[in-house]
Amino acid sequence: MRITKRTAGAVIATVLGTTAVFTATTASASRQAAETPETPAVVCGPGYTVQRQAAFAGGVAYLLHNPGKQNACAVTFKTKDVGTRGMVWSAVDVKGAGVVKNEEITPLHTVPVYHAAPTGSWVRFSGGVKTADSGGAYERIG
Repeated sequence: MRITKRTAGAVIATVLGTTAVFTATTASASRQAAETPETPAVVCGPGYTVQRQAAFAGGVAYLLHNPGKQNACAVTFKTKDVGTRGMVWSAVDVKGAGVVKNEEITPLHTVPVYHAAPTGSWVRFSGGVKTADSGGAYERIG
């Protein structure tokens, strides 16, 4: 096999008389995705910062807030059996506005749950796995 590097990020490989062109953008995108760790702020999105977290046997639940969007976000990450699909859940409760909860079978973390939460709102959050959970009292957010 002969590999020749070409301009514009393309690589041409010749194997037994067959030529294939591979673009560097695919490899670059894959490498970038592998180098970007999944964190609560990455999962919830730009502008969200961690306000509180609660560890429990098998995971950590996080509460994040985005003052620009006036939203709270809750996400739970597994710390035990990571990579193995199992029940994980997250919930965020804004006092007087109700609870938003997500429960799913996942290998790493829940899909984030969002709730309108203006800065200064009283918010509590919780999260868990099949065998353990965490939670806390209402506290001001922001």
